[in-house]
Amino acid sequence: AIVSTINSGENVKLMAYLSLAVSLLTTGFTSATISYDYDTDPQKRAFNPEFYGYVPDDGRKRALLFFMMILMSATQILIKALLIIVLASIGSRFPVYYIL
Repeated sequence: AIVSTINSGENVKLMAYLSLAVSLLTTGFTSATISYDYDTDPQKRAFNPEFYGYVPDDGRKRALLFFMMILMSATQILIKALLIIVLASIGSRFPVYYIL
């Protein structure tokens, strides 16, 4: 449906963009929460202190890092989705090759 909409040149409504943004931010939030929880777990930090421990102790820096992790994850998902759309517009088999 997305590929046909892009190829047809139809106007996309604001609610479609809003829905996409909410989905991206929700997925980004989930990814950031998992990473944050793993990094701040005392057992994991004690087990492998060289890998875990990138979340700072300062509250403002923690909040900024968490926000940036959300944006990074959401942006990465958006880029991958756009790549699949571009591949699908070139040929129907290319997205399958990318995913596999």
